[in-house]
Amino acid sequence: MKIENFLLELLKIRTDHEEGVKRAFKYLEGFFKELNIKCSIINNCFVAYKGRDWDVILNSHIDTVKFQTPIRIEGNKIYGTGAIDAKGQVALLTDLFLELDNSLLVISPDEEKASKGIYGFCQAMKGKIKEGVFCIVGEPTNLKVCIGHKGRFEYIIKAFGEPRHASKEGDNPIEKLSEIILKLKSLKLGKIKVDKIYSSKITPTIIRGGVESNIIPEEAEVILDVRSVENNIIGKIEKVINDYENVKGFLKEDKYFADFYLLKDEELINRLKNVSFFPATAEAYFFHKILKAKAVIFGVGDLNLAHTKHEFLDLKEFEKGRKEIRKIINLGE
Repeated sequence: MKIENFLLELLKIRTDHEEGVKRAFKYLEGFFKELNIKCSIINNCFVAYKGRDWDVILNSHIDTVKFQTPIRIEGNKIYGTGAIDAKGQVALLTDLFLELDNSLLVISPDEEKASKGIYGFCQAMKGKIKEGVFCIVGEPTNLKVCIGHKGRFEYIIKAFGEPRHASKEGDNPIEKLSEIILKLKSLKLGKIKVDKIYSSKITPTIIRGGVESNIIPEEAEVILDVRSVENNIIGKIEKVINDYENVKGFLKEDKYFADFYLLKDEELINRLKNVSFFPATAEAYFFHKILKAKAVIFGVGDLNLAHTKHEFLDLKEFEKGRKEIRKIINLGE
């Protein structure tokens, strides 16, 4: 089967929900068993493997954001939700995996939502995979080799007050949150330089509170999207909110967050050359933190097209990616 047809089969399976992910994994199981390649499910991740003393881990994710784009082909472009984020990467890594010995292909089920799958996989494989193993995590990087990625957290701040008539002065939780948001905006946040400068960012994205327009509410909350290129950015947020009474902050529950990750192996970085940094979040952090892997992020497609109605994979770029990823493997091992 041509790898492009493999990608089209994956795109036909809608994977913005758990049942769709299971169907996609069932398709992958049939695909690899037909090739007599061993595969299994480990902590809800699909895993195909050759040998036991693995030299390389290849990883991407099968789940997508909410379905937006039907499949269509226009010239060299394949449109569809997941074309580059990340079923195109699954196809690219599968194509490479079929040529390698002693390698492990791991497909995450829930990267877009909770990363429970890859966290559980890494915990299950701790001590079973040698430290320092080379790992490629597939994400749309425009064929740039990224030696790190931003951390991402969902942080919730809740403020409490005293409900009363809005014509009266009172302890207003919305006012507290407004002050906190402005203070967070003025915080001095971390920066790093790889090929250019990358910065941490704290962005309020959802705010809730109030029952009537003429009542000071009893409570209100804001959800922050936190992107970090530094350690302990949460500590900076908590230092701000600790100055306020009747305010508490906490990470969103029932989710594993990938923190800031940056490869430190200078020898490997020098071999890779012309490296970049992934400005979004990926699951490379878990491979490094738990399995002590040397992880890079690489893939086809423009990140700006991911999560949009215009998402597409360029087959010419895909062909170039097939060549580039083989060079990366040779440099990484």
